[in-house]
Amino acid sequence: MTCVDRPPDVKGTPMEEQWELRSEGHAEGFLTAALQLKGQDLLVDVDVTLGLKNYKAHSILLAAVSSVFLQRLERGEQEVMKLDGVTTPSGWEAILNFAYTGELEPTPVMAGDILDAAEGLGVPRVAEICKTVLIGTENGDRLSPVEEKWKTLQRLEELYNEGIGWDLELKAEGETFRVHRLALACGCEFFHGMFTSGMKETQQAKAPLCTQFTAADLGLIISFAYSGVLRGGWDYMFEAAQAALQYQVSGILDLCLDLFHYKLTPESSLDVLSFARAYGLHDLENTAEKFILSNFVHVMETPKFLDLPINQLVGFLNSDSLYILNELEAFQGAIRWLDADWDGRMNCAENVLRCVRFPLMSTRELKQVRKEEMMAAPGRLYTLMVKSLASIPPGPSKMEHLPCRVRYPEKVIVISGGDTLTKSMATRSPCQDFWFTHRFLNGIGLVKQVEWRRLGNLPEKPRFRHAVAVKDNIMYLFGGKHYYGVRDTMCSVFRFDPLCGSWERLADMTNCRSYFPAVFLNGFFYVLGGSSNEVYCLDLVECYEPQSNTWRPCAPLPTPVCGHAACVLDGRIYISGGSDGSCRCQSSLIQYRPDGPPLLLAPMQEERAGHIMEVLDGRIYVAGGLRWRDGHGGYTDQLACEAYSPDQDVWVTLSSLPQAHVIAASAVLMGELYILGGYSHNTYRDTHLIHCYNPSRDRWVNMGTLPQAYADLKACILEVPPSLRQSEPSLMDAPSLDDPSGSLLDLPYQSSGSSC
Repeated sequence: MTCVDRPPDVKGTPMEEQWELRSEGHAEGFLTAALQLKGQDLLVDVDVTLGLKNYKAHSILLAAVSSVFLQRLERGEQEVMKLDGVTTPSGWEAILNFAYTGELEPTPVMAGDILDAAEGLGVPRVAEICKTVLIGTENGDRLSPVEEKWKTLQRLEELYNEGIGWDLELKAEGETFRVHRLALACGCEFFHGMFTSGMKETQQAKAPLCTQFTAADLGLIISFAYSGVLRGGWDYMFEAAQAALQYQVSGILDLCLDLFHYKLTPESSLDVLSFARAYGLHDLENTAEKFILSNFVHVMETPKFLDLPINQLVGFLNSDSLYILNELEAFQGAIRWLDADWDGRMNCAENVLRCVRFPLMSTRELKQVRKEEMMAAPGRLYTLMVKSLASIPPGPSKMEHLPCRVRYPEKVIVISGGDTLTKSMATRSPCQDFWFTHRFLNGIGLVKQVEWRRLGNLPEKPRFRHAVAVKDNIMYLFGGKHYYGVRDTMCSVFRFDPLCGSWERLADMTNCRSYFPAVFLNGFFYVLGGSSNEVYCLDLVECYEPQSNTWRPCAPLPTPVCGHAACVLDGRIYISGGSDGSCRCQSSLIQYRPDGPPLLLAPMQEERAGHIMEVLDGRIYVAGGLRWRDGHGGYTDQLACEAYSPDQDVWVTLSSLPQAHVIAASAVLMGELYILGGYSHNTYRDTHLIHCYNPSRDRWVNMGTLPQAYADLKACILEVPPSLRQSEPSLMDAPSLDDPSGSLLDLPYQSSGSSC
């Protein structure tokens, strides 16, 4: 599916989002269906003889590639076409095959015959290909078979618009549509069944065929059959999806469902949910529900929220997965819905407000609740709130009874390795820890917490300053250090399958590396720069191919660097910041090209090293790390955060971090950016805090803590087996890394060659 962003607003007036969706496989599916119909002698309407052989085909398809057949169609000629003396059988068959498949690979021996046939039948696209073969020139601009199919389909659409070769009239709601029977049969399963089932509609041409379609639906299906494209706003896409379901047009339905799944907005999400429930589309229903619960604050600001049935509103407010900054936001949503029709909904007020978890509110938030007129004492809604607060027993154990908001995201944040202080706080110690986020809790006011569960231990040795990358839910672990000595940098590589719980050792990197990033692009993992046992900063880059389990060198970085960060956006590798050989922090941003020179882009507004870098909603975000302290020398904490837009090649400043996170971990989960752990260079203290950035709010929120304070750790997003999330024990107070017996779930280490 190809999506085109909405057009710019006119004079500041909001416009409905407009889409152009193209079914990439439509042309191929269309012509494959036509080829099958030809093989079955169905809907064929032209006979060609050459020598002793007879060929049957579809005249409109031949007219789309041949000027001779186009002229016959325009004149309405129906007699058998004889090609004796015009072309050879091999030349004619090559052109016939090209019309249906877009394929043509003539040898120099055959190219002459095919060229004669192309010139005799007026097929310029085939003639051009044959000429390049005969001349012996390489044509780098030659279209692929798929592109040739699209060109044939586009020409077919032109013939339809010009009114050439129509052989069917359809009537719907008094409107008449003149079309090509073949186009509808190849572009819509409903018409394919009608025209190939032996019914009278197969040959009926003179009398208009009345249909059960509405005029709008029929026009939509005809347009898509010829183009494979849908154009319109959300309302149009809903109508298209309903028509596709009713009349079995899988191409339209697939485009619409992709749009509904991946381009949800607060304004469209409630309509998508209603549509999914009406047609029993359970995957889409789950997607829409999760989006609404995760973006409730924005959804409740839309006009459609005010029209929600009470049972749906109660369902959202009651859900443990409702993601809100504080419980006051749930209350505000409930009040907004009630205020939209107070007279009609006053009887529902208690049922709705009973879903609000007042005990989770801070004193300040409760004061804001009291300001609402309907919550004034001694009214029934005020009494409902007081009873809710009184239901929590006093004393230190009351937290155990609070009705926390709980989220269980489908995927989890996984953290690995790092180093930390020992129990005595006298020395630092590298660790093999391996944890995942079991669930997220939202408590009183802004108090939030993360429950962690152990995945086991990293293989081989402890490691920190390593790199992690994920492909197809498999985590790849590269290099790092296992201790603090000069020779303690590693080159080993492992991969972890979370669904099997197994580790596998892979081919070592050719260089030992630490303090470096790794990314995946186009079938290869790239490890970029970093530090080695011999050199503080490297410019060396190498890539790993999983299929062959081999490494090979790539183009180097423009300068040696370590402590930098990297990510992939729209098929391109971006590298930011880092420390150079003189230990100065950089502000550079480059687009790295494995087989060519790098492209220098707009530098960050702030220099940084030991920072995080993630992609979110088409932009690149950087946060945290170190910067050089001008005038004083040495490093200091970098709290500034920025976002980069590749289209404009510009950086914008965001809200600063509330606390230092140097050499921290980061991940993007459910549309939010998480930064975890690290340390403060100013205080030399590790942090166990997790901060989360929501782009729509431009605000960092404390989301809880790590199992303990780690620096130099890594994070990624994985899907773990349901069995790991169903057991009851909580790890909010996680066991110490020095206490192996505290591990809940130690998954086995398996050597290379292990399998699920």
